[in-house]
Amino acid sequence: ARDLNSRFLSLAAEHASADPFGKVKKMIKDLIVKLMEQANSEADHKAYCDTELATNKQTRNDKQAEVEELAANIEKHESESAQLAQQVSELSDAVAELRREQAEATALRKTEKATNEQTIAEAKAAQAAVERATKVLKDFYGKASEASFVQGGAGLEQEMQAASHAPYKGMQSESGGIVGFLEVILSDFARLETETSSAEDDA
Repeated sequence: ARDLNSRFLSLAAEHASADPFGKVKKMIKDLIVKLMEQANSEADHKAYCDTELATNKQTRNDKQAEVEELAANIEKHESESAQLAQQVSELSDAVAELRREQAEATALRKTEKATNEQTIAEAKAAQAAVERATKVLKDFYGKASEASFVQGGAGLEQEMQAASHAPYKGMQSESGGIVGFLEVILSDFARLETETSSAEDDA
């Protein structure tokens, strides 16, 4: 200070040398500053930790809620899966039953078809037979009627002589009833054929 010829510096130096506690005070002051800085730093760190802990707690709560939701969904899906399995089993049984019924219906239909075809064939054959029988009877009664008409004018003696040689004239009074009965039978067979054929077409 003397070398610099500064009175102010000289006074400062003298004052410093005159105060023996100056360094101690400075050290205490520096220590206080350092402690305050550490306290502030610890406060900041605590605030950070508190924030992180709160964030982690919220994250844990969120994850726990997600886990519970997933567990509930799994339980729900397992229940739905069990229900679907039951439905599949029931549907499989129903399909098997339908196939069995279909097979029975197919077999029954084949039997009905064969029966209908046989009925139609028999009805046609019966109609042909009845038509032939009706024609034979009509021809027979027609010829018998003509023979009776021709012989009607002859005398009793001639009629008696010709009786042994005359053809059988049949039951003239009942000819119409027999032919009518055959015609009814013919109509029944025709109706049977028509109805059976219609039922077979609709099947």
